[in-house]
Formats: sequence, C-alpha cells, structure tokens
Amino acid sequence: MKRQTFRIIVLCLVGLLAVFFVYLVRILLIPFVIAALIAYLIYPLVRRLETRGVNRANAILTVYAAGIILIGIFLFLFIPTLFNETRMFEGILPVYSSTWMEFQNYLNHLSDRVLLPPEARQILVEMSSRIRSGLYARLLSFAEDLLWLIAQLPSFLLAPFLAYYMLKDYEHLKKRFLGFLPPEFRGDLINFLREADLIFSKFVRGHLMVSAVVGFLTGLGAALIGLRFFLLIGIFTALADLIPFFGPTIAAFPVIGLALVENRTKGILMLLVYLAVQQIEGCVLVPRLLGDRMGLHPLTMMLVLLIGGYFFGALGLIFAVPVACLMRVGLHSLWDRSI
Repeated sequence: MKRQTFRIIVLCLVGLLAVFFVYLVRILLIPFVIAALIAYLIYPLVRRLETRGVNRANAILTVYAAGIILIGIFLFLFIPTLFNETRMFEGILPVYSSTWMEFQNYLNHLSDRVLLPPEARQILVEMSSRIRSGLYARLLSFAEDLLWLIAQLPSFLLAPFLAYYMLKDYEHLKKRFLGFLPPEFRGDLINFLREADLIFSKFVRGHLMVSAVVGFLTGLGAALIGLRFFLLIGIFTALADLIPFFGPTIAAFPVIGLALVENRTKGILMLLVYLAVQQIEGCVLVPRLLGDRMGLHPLTMMLVLLIGGYFFGALGLIFAVPVACLMRVGLHSLWDRSI
C-alpha cells in the first residue's frame, strides 16, 4: 500500500512538472494544439468515410476539400459585408462616446432634480466614469485579442498539415504512446481517454454547435430589427458564447449599448432578442447538444473559469471547464487505484 501511494505521489508530481513545462512553452505548442483540435473535430467524419471503403489518406483529403469549399462559400457571401460593417464601425465609435456623455449628463441632471447629497453625486460620477473606462478597456482588450489571432496566422496555416499526419498515423501514434507506459497502467489510461472523449465530444463539438446557432440567431434578430453591423454582432456573440456563464453577458453589454446609440427602441428590441436567444439556448440547445456531462458544481465552474482566464486569457476561459473535468476524472482514477 505504501509503495502504491508513493507511486501515485510521484505520478502527480510528474504531472505537475509536465503542466508547468507546457505552460512555459505554450507559445510553441499553439500550432500543435490547433492541429489536435482540428483532428479531433473531423475524426468522426474520416472514420465514417473509412467504413464506406475509402482509405484513410483519401478520407482526410475529402474532408479537407469539403471544408475548403464551405469556407470559400462563407468568404464569398459574407466577407464583403464584413468589411463594409468594419469600416462603418470605425465611424460609430465617436457617436458611442458622445452618447455615453449624454447619458452621464442625464445622470447629473437627475441627481440635481432629486437633490442628492454631494457624496451621492460623487459616487454616481465615479461609477459612470468607471463604467466608461471599463467599456473602453473591453474594446481595447477585444482589439488586442484580434491582433493576437492575426499574429497566429502562421500557426493556423501550419495546423492542417500537422492534423493530416495526426489523423493518418493515429493508430501508430496511439500504439507507440501506450507502449511507453507500464502494462498495469494501460487499462486505466484507456478508460480515462474514453471518459475524456465523452467530455470533449460533448463540450467541444456540442459547444461549438451551440455557439454557432446562438450567433446565427442573434445576428438574424439584429438584422430583423434593422440594426447595423448584424454580421459583426453575430460573430462576436458566437465567439463570446464559447465562454461558459460569462460569455452571454460579455456579448450583451456592448451590443445593446451599440443598439442604444442608434435609438432607444432598437436598444430595447436588442435586449429582447438576447433574452429570447438565451431562453432558446438554455431550454433547447444546451439540454439537447450538451446535456449534463460536465459534472461540476456551478460555483466550481466559476472558480475554474476565473483561474483559466487569469493564467491563459480567452483560451483559458474557453477550455478551463473541460480541462477541470479531465483533472477530476484523473484524480478519481488515481484515488480508486489507491484504495
């Protein structure tokens, strides 16, 4: 028993050192992470083609060709509109600032009519200035994240080639990896990987689908009420919705504020669109596509999200929950072996 406990402690220490090493070289691993995600997402399609008699290499190339065609159709249909909305968005930022100043003046006028004490007025002024600074900080952070994504363009270009070899040699890589492990640990690792596949298949594939539908519905609602930048709104909402819990709130505030710049009616209608989409997401999409595979308490999920966002930024917010679930499964496996 003591020897087994010592071995588990050593494995935990090795795991912590491995995580620390990955954190130090995380920039170098970006193309491999993107490639692994691509390979994981399209592996079911490749396997389905293989069951119909297509060899592995041709199946991968077929899926790649279909993906290129779909991306080409998307670029052909939406990129001109996206560029036009981006140019128009540059001109609305000064209007956004002036509208906020009008709102701040309205608060000052309201405090004069209500005869608030000077301390309360000062609190209102400080709160409004902090909210304004926070909005500008969020916009700056969004711009920095966008520039970071552009800077990672070589990684995105390299990732499909790496994913091709990951998929082509998947069985060989799997055997080599398992061959490095002691025989008594292979069964536990295979069970762990199966559980990890269930978690990631629900979270990654399901969450991507949920976010895409939420972005589409929000952009459609923005277009129906006559709001400009509906395509940008849909893309921004889809990306923000990848973040559990906080994503809808992150997307709602700037978009509703943008609608209020045009007029109050559109701001109220955009709020109703967000509420309706969130009801559809919570009552229809999440139960059907995600279910309850995470197995984490909401408070635990919030703590995990805060830790992931603090150390790894936007990617940490997106992948913090499934990584925490994998750690939970791994710790349970180690605990079961020690008993």
